[in-house]
Formats: sequence, structure tokens, C-alpha cells
Amino acid sequence: MGLWLGFAMMDETGTAALLPVEIDDDLEPLLRAHPLPATVSDADMNQEEIAQAFGTTVNTVSKWIREGMPVAQVGGNGRAYVLRLSHCWAWRKSREAEAAQRSRHNEAQISLLRAEMLGVEIDSPAAQMSAKERRELAEADMRWSEAQRRRRQLVPLPDVLELLESLGKVVRDGLEAMPDRLERELDLSPSQVSAVARIGSDLLTAWADCIEERELRDRDVGEADLSENLLI
Repeated sequence: MGLWLGFAMMDETGTAALLPVEIDDDLEPLLRAHPLPATVSDADMNQEEIAQAFGTTVNTVSKWIREGMPVAQVGGNGRAYVLRLSHCWAWRKSREAEAAQRSRHNEAQISLLRAEMLGVEIDSPAAQMSAKERRELAEADMRWSEAQRRRRQLVPLPDVLELLESLGKVVRDGLEAMPDRLERELDLSPSQVSAVARIGSDLLTAWADCIEERELRDRDVGEADLSENLLI
């Protein structure tokens, strides 16, 4: 009889012989993907030894077994569990790789959602910021904007729109009243009055088109209809 070390019989070379274990189709690819380090020999261990090997507790090892960690020999009725080191290593490394992949996927989706909510490209720095970083940036931007307003170097958008609305009303009212006014002051003929009205209408249309196409397109100014606000 040889000397039992853990659960394995010592062979003539002094190496612990491993229990015969059938490797199923699920475990085989894990062993290929995550072999033991070259300096580590395989071994059959009990739960305490596996816990020491992985730097954890026996309770955690028991939890892993319930979650599907491979077992070389099932314990019970006075018989201890036997765990193959290489099998446990491959299973743990596979779980860690899956968790890392899931984390990367989730982070990518979070970045995509942030970009969508912020209206920026995915590679924009704003899309990579955490909620805390975005809040700090927003607070800094508000402080900067307030300082610029006090120096009269920054004008709130509503104030600009209000001014443009007032100017647009003056121009529109003037152009629309111009045919009647010129008819009275210059004694224009009906055809001349029609020509003046057409020119005024063309000017208003051209002005509105210019604002829409050159200045306001693709700008984030809320849901306001600026063409109506300008009264042109």
C-alpha cells in the first residue's frame, strides 16, 4: 500500500496519481482555453486546499460547487469532495473571462446610451464620462457662463431670440406696409404697387430661407419654431 496524499496515491516517481475523471464536452474547451500555468502540476484536492489555492474560503468553494464548478468526486455520507485543480482553474478563469466580457459589453452599451441622451458621437469625451463627471462639468460650465454674463461677454439665447423677433417684426411690418405707403406718397400705379408688394414678399422669403439654411440648421435650440418666433 502506498501513502495517500490528499486523495491521490503516490506513484513510483513520487508524483500523486490523479483519480480517473471523465471530461465532458463542456469542460474540454475550458481546459484548452485556460490550462494551468506551466510551473504548476495538476492535483486532486479537498475543499480546504482549493480554497487556499485560490485565496478564498471553504464557504466560497462550496458556493462555486453549487454554481457548477467541476467535481472529480462528489462528497457525502462521510466522503469528502475531491476537486481537480486544473478543472477548477479552467472553470474559474472561464467565469472571470465571461464576467470581463459582460462588463465590457455593458460599458459599451452605457456609453452608447449616454451618447444618445447627450446627442454626441460615441467617441466624444462626454459619452465616456460618468454621471458624477458630467455633473461636475455641468456645474463648472454654469459657473463659467455666469461669469461671462456678468462681463457682458455672453448673452442668453432667449434674449437673442427676443431681439431677433423684435427686429424681424419691424422689418416685416415695414415691408408689408411699404406698397400702400409708396402708393400714397409717390402716387404709384396699381401695377407698380403690385411690383413693390412682390419685391417685399420676395425679400421676406429670402431672409427666412437664409436664417433657416445658413444659421439655424443643426443647432440645438430646443423645440421652438424659430421661423415663427422671428415673425418673418
